[in-house]
Amino acid sequence: MAKRKGNPHKHHYKYGKQTTPIDFQTFSSIMENGKFVKPLRDKSFLAFLYWFGVRRAETLERVKEDFTIKDGLLIVDATPKKGGEREPLEVLVDYPYVDLVRKKVNKTRRTLVNPTRRVWNISGPTAWRIVKRVMPKHYPHFFRLNRATRFLEDPETTIPEMMAWFGWKASKTVDPYIGYSRRHIRKQRERLARELM
Repeated sequence: MAKRKGNPHKHHYKYGKQTTPIDFQTFSSIMENGKFVKPLRDKSFLAFLYWFGVRRAETLERVKEDFTIKDGLLIVDATPKKGGEREPLEVLVDYPYVDLVRKKVNKTRRTLVNPTRRVWNISGPTAWRIVKRVMPKHYPHFFRLNRATRFLEDPETTIPEMMAWFGWKASKTVDPYIGYSRRHIRKQRERLARELM
């Protein structure tokens, strides 16, 4: 039997696919109150997943040279998987917990254990455990859904913007995420109320 990569659970998602997004306040509570084996490694990994919403593999492949600080921005060249293309992503350096990502990047050194200078020099299963330890029902890929859904909460978000951020080649890739946005439910609820006027 072949050894499984990444997900250490027998089934794809032990508790099923998690589709309810979390807001920043929830994430902040996890970061402040969670139990972390290696706080800088684990918290910076979670912060990177939360703000950027890239795939686990796209995160674990990042090397020190992929990161740049310029004009108050943390810029990361995060080459997408599955044949996607995108320009480097960027967030403001003063966003909460981005300082942890910066610290982890700055502490990354080439060693015998880490000759490529990967920022998060961990295995796929370790990445899963970091998330599971503080969010037992969740997994690294949830943060991709979360970022996409949070972007779509803004009615001004466009399909080209979503495609550019996530490196998607086809606009239909956005479709599944639209259904997870509560914005559309809220708008329909408001329309129900108008029937009573």
